[in-house]
Parts: sequence; C-alpha cells; structure tokens
Amino acid sequence: MLATGNNTLTNYRLSIRYCADGFSFSVLNGLDSSVVQVDRFPVSEQAAAADVLRQALRKPYLMDYCFQSTELVVESLFTIVPLEHFNKSDMLAFYRLCFPSTANVGVADMQYQILSSLEAVMIFCLDGDILRILQECYPDVKVCLADAQLLEQLAEQQEKRPVPEDVEQRDVYVSVSEKRLFIAAFRRGKLQYAASQDASNDNDRAFLLLGIWRALELHPQKDALHLDGATQDLKRTLAEYILNIED
Repeated sequence: MLATGNNTLTNYRLSIRYCADGFSFSVLNGLDSSVVQVDRFPVSEQAAAADVLRQALRKPYLMDYCFQSTELVVESLFTIVPLEHFNKSDMLAFYRLCFPSTANVGVADMQYQILSSLEAVMIFCLDGDILRILQECYPDVKVCLADAQLLEQLAEQQEKRPVPEDVEQRDVYVSVSEKRLFIAAFRRGKLQYAASQDASNDNDRAFLLLGIWRALELHPQKDALHLDGATQDLKRTLAEYILNIED
C-alpha cells in the first residue's frame, strides 16, 4: 500500500539516508528544506537492513504526509568513469574490477548517477532488496549518491577559482568521516580523480592518502591538499610529506 496518508500535509519532502550503520529518515519542509522531524534506525547483525527498512516505513507519522518527493541518499563506495565511455551493461564488471571484495554483488544491485557538469558517471552499489522495499511505498523515489553532491560542489568551486596560466597547481580535496574518506583531485577545474575508501583510523587514512598522492604523481610542494574533518594527528602526519595543506 502506498504511503500517501490523508493528503493533508503536502508541502514536505522525505529524505532517507542509508549507510553501513543504518537509516536516517528526515522530513523536510518543501519551501525552505528545514528539518521537521528526524528518525534513526540502526542496522546490526541481529537486524538486517531490509527488515529495519520495512519497520521504519511503517511508522504511523509517515502516513500523515503526501510527500512532494522522496529521495534515498546512499553512502557507498563508488567508481567514476567519463560519460563518453559509460555503458550500463559494463557496470557490474567494472565495479567488481575496482572492488574485488564485492564478488557477491549482482546486476540488480548496480546504480549510477550522471554528473553532467563534469561529463562523468558515478557507479555504486545498492542492495536491490532495499530499493524494491522502498519503491513499494514510494514508487518515484530518487536514488542518489551522497558523495555526488559534494563532488559537484567542489567542481563549482573550481570553476569560480581563477588560476593563472603559468600555475600548474593541482587541488586535492579530502573529506574525512568516521569510517570513510572521500577524495577528489582537480587540475585547472577539470576532475582528474575521485574515489571513496573505507578508513576508520588515522593510520589507514594517511596510508591511503599518501598512496593516492604518489599514484597521481602529485607534487609534495606545489600541489594543494584541502582537508575537511581531519584530526590534528592526521594533519601532522601528512605535513611531514606534503607542504601545502589547507583546511
């Protein structure tokens, strides 16, 4: 049965965020996107994600709204390919190549998001059961990747940033969360690299960042590292190898 409720409250949006720890439901004002109500539903070994989502969707207050739109924001590992080289039929093989540990992922689990401003496509994984359960209540739910919004914001910043013709500095942006790293590298406003990696401690974060820095042949003095959410310990470690670090 569709969660259309009594149709009395229509000027609202539903945003559901899905990560490894569980779901977060946010009812947002459709006029100014302010938060009206938030609920969190943790996932554990005893409570599978699909079962948790089914219970969450039965919350009585959801029936009071006829949402203008519903979105599912997914925190997931992703890989990115140029738009001109993207082919839906290749998504699964390409994803498994980038993430060998995901051999259990199937075609029904593959999702993609086109970033037209960057002429790129982000490929990511979402359990097909999760999407099916959600579509039973909200058939028009929009699925998007959490890192996609951040990447587009960074690209917009790069476009507005004047760069002299004789300057070859590249900009690497890193967003640190509790268990993951998001990394994007730009040269003269053009995206060169973007990825997310699992990393739950500063040793792993430093190892990953320095490895990527080397793989991209970034310069330790000329190129800039922009850090968001990093601890002081991580900053100190990276400062031993990279000169130009900015918050």
